[in-house]
Amino acid sequence: MENEDTRSRRSSSSEKAINGLVSGKNVLITGGAAGLGNAFMNHFLKHGTNKITILDIDAETGKRIESSVEKSYGEKKVHFIHVDVSNYELMAAAFEEALNFMNDIDIVVNNAGILDERRWEKEIAVNIGGMVCTALLAAKYLSRDQLGHGGTLVNISQHIDIKSTAQLPIYTATKHAIIGLSQSLADSYQYEKTGIRVITLCPGLTETALTVNSPNRLLSRVMKADFVKNLEQLSIQTPYVVAQGLMSILRIAESGTIWVIENGRSPYEVYVPNPRSLRRTYKNNFTLAETKVITKGRPIREVCDNTRTGLMSCA
Repeated sequence: MENEDTRSRRSSSSEKAINGLVSGKNVLITGGAAGLGNAFMNHFLKHGTNKITILDIDAETGKRIESSVEKSYGEKKVHFIHVDVSNYELMAAAFEEALNFMNDIDIVVNNAGILDERRWEKEIAVNIGGMVCTALLAAKYLSRDQLGHGGTLVNISQHIDIKSTAQLPIYTATKHAIIGLSQSLADSYQYEKTGIRVITLCPGLTETALTVNSPNRLLSRVMKADFVKNLEQLSIQTPYVVAQGLMSILRIAESGTIWVIENGRSPYEVYVPNPRSLRRTYKNNFTLAETKVITKGRPIREVCDNTRTGLMSCA
């Protein structure tokens, strides 16, 4: 077994490696005024980041954080911008302001999100629209074929357990969308062109205001009892642990990788399986007949002995 000295040396070596990667870098964090975003900011500061810009809708908290950091780390270390991440024009202006403050952008943490199933239009606008706005602007300001020299984009999704999120259909859908967005942006062709490493982080249940208030943000009050019961069966972790894990991920992650941090444990990578490996087999050698194209550009007629024949419009 490892002794205390061995663990200490290993930890020290890891910290030095993280410092080497993050030190002197300029970071932009959306949703940085509270919860995970605020924890990310604190860890970047701890590891010697040059400057940080945080974007958030909460102006009062954001300004308070800016003032607090100034007392601990000195002036012009953190800059707060009040902005609605779902508004592309406002976000474009915010990125320009961030660039003027930091002179360069190396890392973007795409973190802003809300949970409010009753206001699902706003939920989609922020969780998907805001993520897309940030990702597109990150591509512009980081890409070496545009205004940048490459860098890292971290998209924050969520570790989805279907059983524990059955009462959050819209929120869950928005988090799945982030993984799809990341996988497309991380394509090898895109990486070679832009030099942007795209990483997806999926935290498990984490103690934030979003989580604490979630039972009161469901589509129906009828769902609340089951939702709370499901939550009580899960382990909850602190934002500190997730932020600490992100520092380790930044050190080793390749573009296109998906990482999970849950139960307060070390991060681990998951892979997107090949759909063919998930192919379902049926009992009694039952198989569906292959789809046949009748005429090019015409609707597809699907023939199967076990289902009625009908026309399906082409997508």
